Amino acid sequence: MKTLILIPVATLSLCATQVYAGDDTGTSGTPPDSGAAIAAQSVGGSLGGTSGSGAPVGKTRAEVYQELQRAQKDGTLDRLNALYGGGN
Repeated sequence: MKTLILIPVATLSLCATQVYAGDDTGTSGTPPDSGAAIAAQSVGGSLGGTSGSGAPVGKTRAEVYQELQRAQKDGTLDRLNALYGGGN
């Protein structure tokens, strides 16, 4: 009889520990915006902005074209094509 009570109690306690295991936000060693800092320093150089309503805004065609021209001039595009075997 006691085992019939012990099994559901043990199951519920294990489920509760699983649920609360994901809520530990205080022990993170990195600041929450470190992904934004890494993205700003990566290839491409800028983060997409947001509009007044908070919706993400991407790059314009002119910005993408300028980035392509810059990559062609400084040799970045050639290095990437050689690395990944593209552009043949």
